[in-house]
Amino acid sequence: MAQDDNLQTNNLDIYILKNLRFKSFIFDRKEIRCIANNLGLAPDCVRTELKKLGYNLIANSHGRMVWKRDQLRHTFLANTGI
Repeated sequence: MAQDDNLQTNNLDIYILKNLRFKSFIFDRKEIRCIANNLGLAPDCVRTELKKLGYNLIANSHGRMVWKRDQLRHTFLANTGI
């Protein structure tokens, strides 16, 4: 089971890094559903994995809930070619 969780986390991390529309943030509802459908996961599972990857759920300047990642970690992973 733990190996399965790691695989989901890795797949999600790679998917997000390779998809430019998720570079700055991920909208909580519509984009989470899109990611879940593309990876064959439940939306709640995607949210759990985002927390593991260092994303935080915050309100943007327009009051919409978005997932935002620690920029330092994101830059490091993008530069390592993952």
